[in-house]
Amino acid sequence: MTTWRPQPSPFRSVLAVLPLICLALALWLWSLLSARVTAIGFDTGAFLLGLAFFLAMLLVGMFLYMAWCAFTIAYTLDRNRLSIRCGGVRHVVPLANVAAVYPPYQAVNNRPATVRWKGATGFVPGYVVGEGESRQLGRVVSVATVPVAGQVFVVTPGVTFGVSPQNAAGFVDQIKKRQEAAEDAGEDAVRTELRGPSTWAAALWADRPARVLLVLALVLNVAFFGYLSLVYQNLPFHLPLHWNSQAQIDRIGDPSELLRLPVFGLLVWLVNAIIGWWALPRERAVTLFLLAGAVAAQVAFAAGAVSIVLRT
Repeated sequence: MTTWRPQPSPFRSVLAVLPLICLALALWLWSLLSARVTAIGFDTGAFLLGLAFFLAMLLVGMFLYMAWCAFTIAYTLDRNRLSIRCGGVRHVVPLANVAAVYPPYQAVNNRPATVRWKGATGFVPGYVVGEGESRQLGRVVSVATVPVAGQVFVVTPGVTFGVSPQNAAGFVDQIKKRQEAAEDAGEDAVRTELRGPSTWAAALWADRPARVLLVLALVLNVAFFGYLSLVYQNLPFHLPLHWNSQAQIDRIGDPSELLRLPVFGLLVWLVNAIIGWWALPRERAVTLFLLAGAVAAQVAFAAGAVSIVLRT
């Protein structure tokens, strides 16, 4: 078994610094938010600071994950297969399925290889990890640290893998030699294995209806907080919160009680997402029902808050 590390990239170290920068930004925003809430209470500024803090922490998590993936890229060759690892994702390619191997800068069908990436693949220098389409190679999955021209392409019937091992010539030579000596290990197709953090939400995020409902509920909750931040300062100190069947006020409270509604909505979203994640491999319909319920909860809580505000 032989393992190749990817070609070094000076830009890859940036991924280790970005989480620290975003964390410092989040801490600064938190200090501003705490000071504003203590001095003023809840208003538009507090909402915007809270939203910025949330986005900064989201960037911290995203960049930490990307850094972990970037610094764990490795390519392993054994007698019968090529394993391509990146973070918690491992692509296993039986050598019997390899139809062709193209070294860096080699033309494919008499033309330089080009790939149209999906999403932001290749946007971060030194981290070319993602999926795309190529006229010459078909579906391409790249796990590399260099641009397309410098990648080794390993072609299989369903997918082409782009990799960037050190000593690319030796890597290509080893694949060809091991193909000749490969034994039938009973593996018919390329497969992808998930481990560690990559397995936690992969199934839920890969399900498009579930993903749409999950994001929609969260967006509605953020919009709910934003609406209250706009009207909060104009609410009376003694706010009517409930009316009986005769349209008479039977409960008066503080405006801050309205803030409980989006908080309850956020808790509903979180609980339903966790239960939906657990239920997805067992019964997908339950997951979709729970996530749709999270969307409905945001609408119901927001409608209640709007009716209270409009009646004041």
